[in-house]
Amino acid sequence: MQFLIYCLCGGLGVSADYAVYYLCLTGGVWYQYANGLGYLAGTLLSFSLNRIFTFAKRDRVLQRLGMFLTVAAVGFAASALILWLLVDLAGLDARWAKLITLPMVVVLQFSLNRRITFKN
Repeated sequence: MQFLIYCLCGGLGVSADYAVYYLCLTGGVWYQYANGLGYLAGTLLSFSLNRIFTFAKRDRVLQRLGMFLTVAAVGFAASALILWLLVDLAGLDARWAKLITLPMVVVLQFSLNRRITFKN
């Protein structure tokens, strides 16, 4: 059940991530910069929602945010690497490549956040 709530809250974060990413690409921003901007927007929204709804943690907000951002950095590195492989090496369109990265990064970050950021 917790993973489902995480996915719902994360879905809003992912939507924000992809919306910013897509708008940046449309505006001519390089896909890796667009990925960083979108990822930051999605991460901040996801942290807020998951802290309250998924993990029900209202204590140590700044400490948890720091840990969440650290986990997000790992997820971002994975996302950037996969994007590079798909776009630069495989020649896939950057908009589709981003969609492919999302499920892999969601599972990675849920596992890390549950074990590190939001553990009791």
